[in-house]
Amino acid sequence: MTELLVALGLIAGVVAAHEIGFWLGSLTRSADEAFDRQVALVRTSTAALVAFLVGFAFSGAASRFIDRLDIIVKEGNALGTAYLRADTIAEPQRGELKSALKEYTADRVTLLSREGRDQIEPLLAKVSGLHERMWRPAIKATQDNAPLMAVVLSPINEVIDLHSAHLAMARRHLPIPIMTMLLGTAAIGVGMLGFGNGRVGRRFSVLDSVYGAVLAVALWMTIDLDYPGIGIIRVSNLTMVETLAAMN
Repeated sequence: MTELLVALGLIAGVVAAHEIGFWLGSLTRSADEAFDRQVALVRTSTAALVAFLVGFAFSGAASRFIDRLDIIVKEGNALGTAYLRADTIAEPQRGELKSALKEYTADRVTLLSREGRDQIEPLLAKVSGLHERMWRPAIKATQDNAPLMAVVLSPINEVIDLHSAHLAMARRHLPIPIMTMLLGTAAIGVGMLGFGNGRVGRRFSVLDSVYGAVLAVALWMTIDLDYPGIGIIRVSNLTMVETLAAMN
């Protein structure tokens, strides 16, 4: 639903900006070649600036998306390693550690799935407790055994550290002021297109619709890519699914 509202909002914004520009252009309709040349120059420059800003924003969103994918792979590998190394400690700590790791991984699968969108806060609230359930039996089982401690505690520590890194990465987006500037500049660009049309008193419906649709899609993809938790484009939980399957 959120992604649909974003798409509809962008389309409505493009249409509104064009109509406002057309209306203003109609009010200033007159034979003034020098002014029309200046309008054409500003319109072209604004369109180029919009293209640059969209490219910049999309590149940053794509980079952050790839970083999110990479950290999920690292987290899955750390969980799998911690689960395997739990076999080096004795019961009952082995069972306690494995149980906590399996539950933690299952929660990760849910967090990264579309169905788990409404469970984000409750699952994140469990994390510190699960970290404690991993760390406590590992420390108890490896105390006074430095080599075993290095083997068992290292991947668990990595799992704990990666949670903070993953959470920070999930909350990292294009700054609101830059996003506002991007949307505002795009609106001005479309408005200038409508202004030029209003000056000549003629609508170029097909051409304007093509440009407006392409711009709206580019903006929508940038926003959707930068917020993978709420849009159509989502990070895959396949790594966590495979890790959980290996634990079972």
